[in-house]
Amino acid sequence: MNKIMLISRLNPQDYTEERRKIFFLLGDTNNVIIENKIIDIIHNLGEVDLNDIVLKYNGIELNIATQQIPIIVKLLCNENISIYSIYQYYNPDL
Repeated sequence: MNKIMLISRLNPQDYTEERRKIFFLLGDTNNVIIENKIIDIIHNLGEVDLNDIVLKYNGIELNIATQQIPIIVKLLCNENISIYSIYQYYNPDL
């Protein structure tokens, strides 16, 4: 059986302040120490509120603007957190 996931295309030229739910698939998120480290790293950035952070079993979902993605990636890489993918789930406007 195929597992299918629909994702939205991210636009790197989106300079609006519109916040979107962006998912970061990360390594070692089953380790509580790493989970806490990830939350601290992102929250200490000062641009992401704790209410905008949702831990998932294999990563973290952030309610952020598109232009914040490279900042988050740089912070996570500097702390040796493995990033496997970044995407926004497809959510059709009904």
